[in-house]
Amino acid sequence: MNTKEAFYKSALLGEKIKEEEKKVRILVNQMEEIMNDCPHEIVFKYTDNHPRKMCIDGKYFCPACAKTIQCINEEDRLETPFKNSRVIPLTNLSLEGSKEVYFTIRNEVFDHMKFYYNPNNCDEALILRMESLLEDKQTDYSNPAKLLEKYLKK
Repeated sequence: MNTKEAFYKSALLGEKIKEEEKKVRILVNQMEEIMNDCPHEIVFKYTDNHPRKMCIDGKYFCPACAKTIQCINEEDRLETPFKNSRVIPLTNLSLEGSKEVYFTIRNEVFDHMKFYYNPNNCDEALILRMESLLEDKQTDYSNPAKLLEKYLKK
């Protein structure tokens, strides 16, 4: 390939990238609209117990629309769209906000909507079920060698 061909091909690819970026922006806007319209009936609260991270109240994740909010303290949540949500705390686990964790939560809730959205089911039942599914996805900081091994596998 000569220089002129490189200019031509890179210009074509640049135009394709611009077109795809426009499509992505449209999809992101549509997703934001869904997040704004979602009632956020239930949200899951999780924390990452990394020893060097500042103590925070937790991160909150809506399984319906995938909106995630981090709060420093409980009062912060009351100023978010999750203020009226039923909070299901997953405090027995150390979870990072990863695609794998979100995928597991969303699929579980979608597959068992009647169970999770039933106000008669106690929080403990929902917590036990969800934590059992996420147990192998948590990050254990007590064993640095095992943690390093986990990240090297990725």
